[in-house]
Amino acid sequence: MRLSLVSIDKDGVVRVACQGNITCDDFRTEAKNPLETVLGATWSNNRVILDLDRTPYIDSSAIGWLIETSRKFKDAGGALAVHSVRPAVRQVLELLKVGRIVSLAQTEIAARQLIAGGN
Repeated sequence: MRLSLVSIDKDGVVRVACQGNITCDDFRTEAKNPLETVLGATWSNNRVILDLDRTPYIDSSAIGWLIETSRKFKDAGGALAVHSVRPAVRQVLELLKVGRIVSLAQTEIAARQLIAGGN
């Protein structure tokens, strides 16, 4: 997985894009959250929309990361919405009902609306 900062918009929304598969290889128990590498130590204070359009596959580690990351955002007063999820990945997320914890949107515009709503 490669995360990249796309932009920080005038309204404070941070756009991050992910490229490549998200698997257990991307997470080490002693390592920082990958978003910290992109956004800095106060990453969870931000309102972030994460684009998964270029992520064709995720494993259980990625699902755990999304859930834990979403909780950390909420605990710190930030917010996370994931958008443009490919059909195969969306199918897994829906099957596991990840959307109950992680805000999932079809498009970037819908993700912005979720962030604005504080979900």
